[in-house]
Amino acid sequence: MKDIKDISITYPLKELGKLFYRYNLVIFIVLVTGGLIYSIIILNNIVTQPNDDSLPNTGRSSSLSPYISSFDQSTINRLQKLETSANNTNYQTLPSGRINPFSE
Repeated sequence: MKDIKDISITYPLKELGKLFYRYNLVIFIVLVTGGLIYSIIILNNIVTQPNDDSLPNTGRSSSLSPYISSFDQSTINRLQKLETSANNTNYQTLPSGRINPFSE
């Protein structure tokens, strides 16, 4: 049997040190890549989630629509004044001597 004095406590630490010395580049690359992936995921979540303070309180569940937006009345009036291209009867006349590249 081995005597208790023969067992060294520093032996596992030396082996761990040798292992780290041998694979230090691989460990470094894995840690840096993991940190970058983690930071990209966190930044993506921050960018894609809307701020709760800016959402209007409509009483609807947030699961119905991920993006809730609101328009003021002046914007709605301006949008209603817009006409489609079929309703547009104002034809613009170009100055003489110029060719319209968009005409057919």
